[in-house]
Amino acid sequence: MIATVTLALTLANGTAQPPPAPPPVPVPSAAAPAPAPSGTPEPLPNASAVASPSTTAEPAPSVTPAVAATATPEAYKYPFVPRQPAVHELGEPQIFEVFLNDKTLHGGGRIAIKVVTSLDVVKVITRSNGREGAIPETAPGDFETSSRLPKIPFIAAGMTTFLEFVAFTADGKSVSVKVPVKLG
Repeated sequence: MIATVTLALTLANGTAQPPPAPPPVPVPSAAAPAPAPSGTPEPLPNASAVASPSTTAEPAPSVTPAVAATATPEAYKYPFVPRQPAVHELGEPQIFEVFLNDKTLHGGGRIAIKVVTSLDVVKVITRSNGREGAIPETAPGDFETSSRLPKIPFIAAGMTTFLEFVAFTADGKSVSVKVPVKLG
């Protein structure tokens, strides 16, 4: 490795001719690529690549993509993204996404809810059919809960209704979103 750095500096200064490249020495690394399946050796870098000041002796680390802030567990099978206003007023709360465990809600079954809001939102409530409940904040802009649904009259099975989500800021501003769900 020292010989490669010395060679690169010498070539950059133009004071010597490059000697023939030695065979590559395997370097143990977690990010080292697997050998070619045909068993052919990997090509050696040419002299211009060695002389480049941007070339480093260490292999580049593998990059893993960052997890999005709105990534949701598999428990949420029904994502709902409300339409956002064309012009957003500064200081107005926003609801970016609502996630439910299912689009069809079954009486007596469980419901899991996640609401992603702007960071200025301090409280989120949900309303439906005369019932209302608060959704606890788990992180700034992230509200989650799960609970058991009340029994649904058999005559309502198959009907579509709306769950309303209302987000409030500390100064009392609010925004609401209605999410369609089917009763099962």
